[in-house]
Amino acid sequence: MENSKNLVYPSFIKQHEEGDFGVYFPTLFHEDGWEYPLAGGATRSEAIKCAEKNLAFSLAGILYDNEELPKSIPIQSEHLSEGMEIIDIEATISLYSEEIKEHLKGRHWHISYYLEDNEEEVIEAIGYKNDQGDWDIFFDDYSEEEETIFFDSSYKKNPDWPGEILLFSVHLRSEAQEKFNQFVENVILKR
Repeated sequence: MENSKNLVYPSFIKQHEEGDFGVYFPTLFHEDGWEYPLAGGATRSEAIKCAEKNLAFSLAGILYDNEELPKSIPIQSEHLSEGMEIIDIEATISLYSEEIKEHLKGRHWHISYYLEDNEEEVIEAIGYKNDQGDWDIFFDDYSEEEETIFFDSSYKKNPDWPGEILLFSVHLRSEAQEKFNQFVENVILKR
């Protein structure tokens, strides 16, 4: 996970009513980057320093998930309101490599399938990175009776958590979601 090059992403900083500062990345985190800061601090410089570290951790997580780093897309000034200042934040993953390694231990994915007739009912799988760098997707949302119905001897049990059955391995999260949707629709929901 060593990435020594400096990565620069546009953000904006603004002072909140309480007096502290927040650093936001709306073009990097499209869903909630305008609303939630990636970092904050009591002073402007403290917030920027925290943003550099948090950005490095976020980008390292993206790489760990086998994804490509997002392109650095400028923030259009017409989208800013009063009190927002555009700044570039530079992150160097290698600067925090030991902390990041520790942080990524135990990183896992939750893959969810929401039932159409009941948005609150969800079927889930969980993914852990394997020694080959791919993600093993395990299913543990079943009873003993369902295990005999859904799974044959080709499925392997998770040695760390014997109640989980390995469904498949994938490289990317999007693949995991697609394959899990197919598994739920073709196996679980057909019973």
